[in-house]
Amino acid sequence: MLAVACSNRVPEGTVPVRLTPAPSPGPTVVSFNGGAFAAADLEKRFANMSPYARARYQTVEQRKEFVEALMRYEVLAREAVKRGLADDPEVVDAFKKAMVQKIIRQEFEEKKPPVPEADVKAYYEKHQSDYVKPAMTRLSHVFFTTENKAKAEGALKAALKLELLDYAAFAKLARENSQEPRTQPIEGDMRFLSDEELTTQYGPELAAAAKELTKVGEVLPRLVETKAGYHVIKLQGRQVALDLTLDQVKQNIESILTNERKMERYKTQLGELFKQYGVTVNDAVVAQLKVDMQGGPGTMGPGGAPPFLPPSPDAPVPPARPEH
Repeated sequence: MLAVACSNRVPEGTVPVRLTPAPSPGPTVVSFNGGAFAAADLEKRFANMSPYARARYQTVEQRKEFVEALMRYEVLAREAVKRGLADDPEVVDAFKKAMVQKIIRQEFEEKKPPVPEADVKAYYEKHQSDYVKPAMTRLSHVFFTTENKAKAEGALKAALKLELLDYAAFAKLARENSQEPRTQPIEGDMRFLSDEELTTQYGPELAAAAKELTKVGEVLPRLVETKAGYHVIKLQGRQVALDLTLDQVKQNIESILTNERKMERYKTQLGELFKQYGVTVNDAVVAQLKVDMQGGPGTMGPGGAPPFLPPSPDAPVPPARPEH
């Protein structure tokens, strides 16, 4: 329940609300029963507007329109209180939401303690793989064991007849013919691999052959022979190497750590507030709550889901590598 401040006594369970703050010193622009606005009050409102909005109030007539609009707002608010709407559940819910948003901003958005240099360095060293990565190549292949060279040559001829970017046809070729148990189920896709990984998993011959492919979609016009057998390979894409120094990503890491600590502080303070206000959840009753999935469309008004307003997750993610 909201209580419009008109005396020093406020009934228990209500929140005192002053509809209009006391006017600033100086000449009064407009007055009404229960309040007034001084010139300084209105000038402050103009100052908080965007330049585009301020441009609308350059003449005396335009400023009078602003004052009249402000008065419409004030008298309607007082009339709403007079009619008992201060106790309307929707009004109370909106009031609580505005207060929660305000305290979230004050406690977690505006208070951002600096991140020590040592913490930034430690994060960089722990997550260096996010910032330093080798070049990667993504191939598709159709593989045949050593005793099936003729089949491999047939598959190569079929692959070379395909359109450059016809990945679906090449995938079908791999799915129906490849003898590689790791990649046949995923239509020959070898995923992104570094030169070292290509060498370790498939052999140095394949890693060297991949460098001969220059266009995405291109099929190497020869078989690649390794110890295991024969490969028909197609280039799906490449990722350039990533080599970012600590200085280059310092601001990014500071933002990540600031956001992490903001969330930790949020959880800690909420835990303390739960204790302070004696929050007790009856899990047995929660388990018995009914949620009617067959009901009609509802409205997210009073009694609906409360707003979940943790500090905004504004920290950037580690940089991604461009593909080509």
